[in-house]
Amino acid sequence: MKALISFTRFLDQINRRLGDWFVSWIMLGIIGVILFEVITRRFIGSPQIWTQEIITYLFCAHFVLALGYTLHFKDHVIADVLTSLMPKKVQVVLETITYFFFIGIFLYVMTPTAIKFSERAWRYGERAATSFNSPIYLVKVLIPVSLILLTIQLVAILLKNGLFIFGGKKIEE
Repeated sequence: MKALISFTRFLDQINRRLGDWFVSWIMLGIIGVILFEVITRRFIGSPQIWTQEIITYLFCAHFVLALGYTLHFKDHVIADVLTSLMPKKVQVVLETITYFFFIGIFLYVMTPTAIKFSERAWRYGERAATSFNSPIYLVKVLIPVSLILLTIQLVAILLKNGLFIFGGKKIEE
């Protein structure tokens, strides 16, 4: 039982540390590139061709890498009007069923597809059809990575919920 609890905490820490550190720094990178563009465009009068693409790629990276982090804190939109009135154990059972069927099936279908998608982009060295001609395959690799991180967090939540349902043990984060 202690090994399972330790393993669950380890899984939680993967997304938590990645979100606390890496995803937060990506946002600072976005702000830095935006500031650079504003200064060069407005004050120097020399807009840069690459800034819009870099901002878009950084925002995409921020968004997809934050999926597991957001699920860790359960900050996705939840309509729990009826379930909040139910006993805690029933709430956890319904959450487990919902997460397993909706997120689990989504991940089961999308992860292999995303891996093939990014693998094909990497193999062809896919680049943007813009004058900056930036490599897109680097960004497309983040899609399966984010889905794997979301899978890790789903497994952690399902394990925590299972420990609560069957053992009465609530794992604190």
